[in-house]
Amino acid sequence: MVMKYFNVTQEEIEKKLFNIFVGISLGNKKLTPQLAKKYVKWAHYYTKDNALILIADKIDVVNYVVFNKLNLKEAEKKVRNKAWGIKGLFDKAIRTLAREENDSTYITKVYIVFWEDVTNNEGYKHLKEILTQEYKENKDFRNQVLYFVNKYIERRGLKPSEISDDDKDKLADYILSELPTLIGGILWNNTLYNLCLYPTYIESGMSQFVLDIRGGKYFDASKLLLRQICVLVEDYLEEQTN
Repeated sequence: MVMKYFNVTQEEIEKKLFNIFVGISLGNKKLTPQLAKKYVKWAHYYTKDNALILIADKIDVVNYVVFNKLNLKEAEKKVRNKAWGIKGLFDKAIRTLAREENDSTYITKVYIVFWEDVTNNEGYKHLKEILTQEYKENKDFRNQVLYFVNKYIERRGLKPSEISDDDKDKLADYILSELPTLIGGILWNNTLYNLCLYPTYIESGMSQFVLDIRGGKYFDASKLLLRQICVLVEDYLEEQTN
């Protein structure tokens, strides 16, 4: 695991000041049973109380609609099946670690949740609404979101020019949906999870984008009404090739 820290230090992590969540994208092609075990073990060891494995299932539907040309019902079925497969992978990782280390707290402290489990609250909805409004009205913010969209399109082996503006807006909604969890953390079962382990590709720039948003680079950050912030740890999935 090659990690980079944003708004947090290794020393603070070692003090176990944060409840940790690990964001798992359905498009993570590097995810293996071994990597799942590493994520679970790291989160379990460093978390304050409990840890979450957050499977970003619902927001991934757009990828099947845009790139695979499936209708909504077909895309939702694909996502559901894949998400449950990933859940099984992490279920096994948790049970295996509990057995190998003779530590039942892996089972009692590490939970697996889906997207809708952590986004049906007013704090998340407010942040999503503000970010969506800024995307529509704020050129600088919109361009930065589209930068990530275009990079993602290229990772899929396509040219951004091959994707329509309407489809880019659909893909942008994935980022706009993800950002509230990275900006303010997530609330689940009356517990705030405020350190995100974010698997990504080398220097994606997403965590810095989060810090820039909170710092007011694109718009007045006070409108976010943040009661807390999320600190971020990026785990790089592959070495840079250029």
